[in-house]
Amino acid sequence: MMTNNKSTKRALFTSALALLMCVTMLIGTTFAWFTDTASTAVNKIQAGNLKVDIIGENDANHLEKLNFTKAASAEDEELLWEPGCRYLTEGFRIANKGNLALKWKAQVNKGKTADNEENFDLLDVIDFYLVTKAANGTDLETPLDEFTGNLKKTETSNVYYIKGVMQTTAGNDYQSLTLEGITITVVATQDTVEYDSIDNQYDKDAQYPIVAMDMDTLQELINNATEPVSVTLGGDIAGSLTVPQGKDVTLDLNGFTLTGGDSHAILNRGKLCIEDNSGDGKIVASKNDTSALRNVDSAVCVIEGGTFTRADGADNQWHTVENFGTMTFNGGKVIAEDGRSFAIVNGWNYIDPGEQKATMIINNIDMKAGPNGLKNCKGGILTMNGGTLHCTNYWGLSNDVKGVATINGGKITSDNYVAISNGSTMVINGGTFTGPKGSLLVQNYAEDTVIKGGSYQNETVDFIQKYCATGYTATSENNMVVVK
Repeated sequence: MMTNNKSTKRALFTSALALLMCVTMLIGTTFAWFTDTASTAVNKIQAGNLKVDIIGENDANHLEKLNFTKAASAEDEELLWEPGCRYLTEGFRIANKGNLALKWKAQVNKGKTADNEENFDLLDVIDFYLVTKAANGTDLETPLDEFTGNLKKTETSNVYYIKGVMQTTAGNDYQSLTLEGITITVVATQDTVEYDSIDNQYDKDAQYPIVAMDMDTLQELINNATEPVSVTLGGDIAGSLTVPQGKDVTLDLNGFTLTGGDSHAILNRGKLCIEDNSGDGKIVASKNDTSALRNVDSAVCVIEGGTFTRADGADNQWHTVENFGTMTFNGGKVIAEDGRSFAIVNGWNYIDPGEQKATMIINNIDMKAGPNGLKNCKGGILTMNGGTLHCTNYWGLSNDVKGVATINGGKITSDNYVAISNGSTMVINGGTFTGPKGSLLVQNYAEDTVIKGGSYQNETVDFIQKYCATGYTATSENNMVVVK
C-alpha cells in the first residue's frame, strides 16, 4: 500500500512538472496567423521623342542647303538678281521624325548684305514669300510670319518654296551687291493630340523654343530674362556674347556658328549651359588675346556639346577655353591645333589667386591641341573621369604649381612628348596615357604624385612603382605598364 502511494505521488508530480513546462513554453511562443501577399508590376515608363526636321521635296534626308532655281531649260545660266525678277527655292518639306505629335513654326533669317560703302541693303528691295502649290498647280503665297503647321508622328508637310521678288524700283545703287546667310529654322513643341488618363490638353500651353537670328537679339533676350531661359540659334551669328551675373541661360547652337568679335566669343558671368542638338555647332574666337569661352570667378558653365576653336591666322593667339569658376564637360570638342597657347586653361596662369579656386570636371570631352593641351594652373582643381585629351606637340595635360588634379579615367595622348606633366599634386586612379617620350613627367618641384591605377606607355615598371600608393603594384602587360 505504501509503495502504491509513493508511485501515485511520483506520477502526479511528474504530470504537474510536464504541465508547467508546457505552459512556460506556450507563454514564450508567438501565435501564427494566416497570411498572404500579392504584387503586380507597373508597365515600363517610356518617354516620347519629339524631333522635327527639314527634308527635301523627294526624299527623307535632312536638307543641308536650300538653293534658288532657274526656270526649266535655263538651269545652266548664272543666277543673278535684277529688278522685277522672281526666284523660287527648290522644294522642301517639314518632317516629324519623332513619335509624338508636334506643332511647328518656321522662322526665316533673310540674311545680310555684304558691307558696302554706301550702306545699301538688298533686303530693302527684295520681298520674300512662302509658296505652296494648290491642287490645280497655282501658287499660294503666305507671309513668312505665318509659316506654321501641325504634324502627327511620322507625318510630313506639303512641299514649300521660298519666293524672292526684287522690286522694280531698285535702282543702280543695288548693282553688284551680295546677300548671304538666308536660313530657315523650324521650332517645334508638343501638340494637343496624344491623351493621358484624363484628356489631351495637358500640353496646350507648351511653348516654342526661343530662337535668335542675330547677336543683338540673342543678347537682348538674355539681358531681359527674369527666369531661366533657353535660346536656340537660328543661324550663324557674329559678335561677342556676355551672360550677366544672375542670369541662367541654356544656349543650343543648333548646328550654327557663333563667331566672336573684338572680345571673347562668350563671356559667362552667370550660369550657362551650352548644347548643340544638331551636332555641327561651333563657338569661334576670332581675335588675338580672346577666348571662344571664358568662365569668370563664381560663374557656372556646363558644356554638353559644340566645338570650341579659333579662326585661322598667325596673330590669333590665346587660350581657347578659360575657366576661373566652375566648369563641367559632359561632351563637346576643343580644337586648337594652331597657335602658341593652351587649348584649355583651368585656374590662374600668371597670378597667385590666394584662396580662390577654379573647378573643372571632365566627364567627356574630345580635345585636340597643337602646341599645348590642358593646363591646370594655380588654384585649379581638376577631375577627369573620361574623354580624350590629345596634343600633337607637348603634353596633353600639364598640372602646374599649386594645381590639384585627380584622374579617374579617360585617355591622354601626346604625339611628340609626354602625356602628363605634373608639377604639383596629382592622384591617378585610372586612364590610359601614351606618348613617345613617356606617359608621365614628374617635375622636381612636384608636391605629390600618387598612382592607384592606369595604363602607361613607354615607362618602366620601376618608375611607375615609385609613385604607387601602398598596396598597388605596377606590372608589364602588352607593352604597357599597368597598375592594379
